[in-house]
Amino acid sequence: MEDYEALPGRSEVGEKIFSPFVDRLALISLSAIGIVLAPELTSSVEPVLGGNSFTAVVCGLIFVIPLIASSIGKMYVRIRS
Repeated sequence: MEDYEALPGRSEVGEKIFSPFVDRLALISLSAIGIVLAPELTSSVEPVLGGNSFTAVVCGLIFVIPLIASSIGKMYVRIRS
């Protein structure tokens, strides 16, 4: 596994090849943070959404966490290049 290919939606930066390790680490870290914060987020949106607050929080986290992790990975590649 010495040959790393660019992740989908990424272009190669010069002649450097980057590992997807940062993207994976960011995704796992943000997922753990999301699991810890989910109950607090649920209680904060419960007055507005009522019984659907937990479902809304879970759907929001499923959508937002990969976007943030991908942004962190792209920022890391730009900084290193």
